[in-house]
Amino acid sequence: MKYPYFKKRITGVVIPVSALKSRNSLGIGEFADLPLLGRWAASVGLKLIQILPVNDTGYEHSPYSALSAFALHPVYARLQDFPEAVNGKAAPEIQEEISRLRSRLKEEHPNAGGDAGGKYGSDDSAKSNQASSTGILPGNINFDAVLSGKMHILKAMWETVSPADMKKAEKWAAENPWVRNYALFSLLKEENELKSWLEWEEYRNPGEKKLEKLWKKKKKDAFFRVWLQWRLEEQFISAAKELDSAGIALKGDIPILINEDSADVWAEPSNFDRNYNAGSPDGQNWGFPVYNWESLRRDNFRWWKNRLKQASKFYHALRIDHVLGFFRIWAVPAGDYSARNGFFLPCEAVSRENLVQLGFDDGRINWLSRAHFPGEEIREMFPDEEDIVKGMLEKIGSEDLWRARLDGPNEKEVASSSLSPVAREKLNQALGNRTLLSIGPDSWTPSQNYENTRGWLSLSEDERRKLGKLLTIKLNISERIWERTGRELLNMMKTDGSMLVCAEDLGAIPP
Repeated sequence: MKYPYFKKRITGVVIPVSALKSRNSLGIGEFADLPLLGRWAASVGLKLIQILPVNDTGYEHSPYSALSAFALHPVYARLQDFPEAVNGKAAPEIQEEISRLRSRLKEEHPNAGGDAGGKYGSDDSAKSNQASSTGILPGNINFDAVLSGKMHILKAMWETVSPADMKKAEKWAAENPWVRNYALFSLLKEENELKSWLEWEEYRNPGEKKLEKLWKKKKKDAFFRVWLQWRLEEQFISAAKELDSAGIALKGDIPILINEDSADVWAEPSNFDRNYNAGSPDGQNWGFPVYNWESLRRDNFRWWKNRLKQASKFYHALRIDHVLGFFRIWAVPAGDYSARNGFFLPCEAVSRENLVQLGFDDGRINWLSRAHFPGEEIREMFPDEEDIVKGMLEKIGSEDLWRARLDGPNEKEVASSSLSPVAREKLNQALGNRTLLSIGPDSWTPSQNYENTRGWLSLSEDERRKLGKLLTIKLNISERIWERTGRELLNMMKTDGSMLVCAEDLGAIPP
């Protein structure tokens, strides 16, 4: 879609599609409700509607936890408008199913909104006083009940698809190659009781060749999701075109990150670095893997470009979530729950050679990069759980001194131990007492609060001066890397210039 207002400032409204419930909706706002809001927006002089992400998240309610970077969420389907529900061979039965679901949702959830029209609804219902002037209804949403009810009816529709429409869906699938992996992933997820693909017994790491074989084997069952995405895209494009005709721009939201339990990470794992999850320096661990930008770069950023191309079918403008993540992102070791041991990635690492040149031998490097625990301190901190803690560490020679192993423990190992909750938190804090964080073989980066760590405070004034100078040099190089990386990635995301691309810039902004 081409954005019509490049040369002037405009005012708009932001809203999740789920909130756009009208008399025609089925338990939740739907794509087909967008023009309803658009007519109201035009009447009061607004020029833009921004929506939250509408990707398929399954039964996860957060719109930022998608099962696919491409697929639309079936919960936003307008069932009664599907051709299969209008003129299909079982259309009367399907319309009856839709009516029964509507009645059931009202009975089970009486506060989920009435049956009102309003000034901008489909008619001037006598009940319009129940609705706002937009025709959008108030009330809560029972997301799970709506989704399960809709999916049941959609599968009934699927059984009635005509051969001509099957051919159209086949053609659409050929033009949208992402949908095959998504359809397979969704089918396998259903067959595995909606468990994460990390818990499946089969097809955890399929690879390209196995995906081809899997498609041939399971295409018949998986094609339901292909047909569904084709129909959803039709409805969403139709709504966007209505807004366009009314002079209302539609702004979408592209989350920078993707759920680990997604078709994208499952089918194309090389695009992601699952050794780290993204988070923030203030302690948030979002639980989503960071990108393997080197792998994406070798593929000329195909995955990202396809993602933006898909978005351009619907949106005049686009919000790029957490734009700072394209410069550098707070990377948290995958074995941690908190973000205290994170660091900015990419970064210019401190090498073993750098440290040796400053006069640090292997023992001193270990002292700076691994948490150490004097025996007296362990006994004081964990009087009743001393042996458990020591069992998770390694003893240094014959000294009354312990340290973290090279392979841990991380926070997940601590959480699975028999330590009390209070002891677990104490141990996790103590394990974070490192001046340098290991980020690869013989490479480190400073911890967030390195100047308050045991290792740093034990250094002589001259050693601190020399190490501090080295870390400043590395930070300056990192900042140049961040700028170069950000410019490269944002340049890649400019698309063809028809959409207005906007940046959400919350976070710790570097110079």
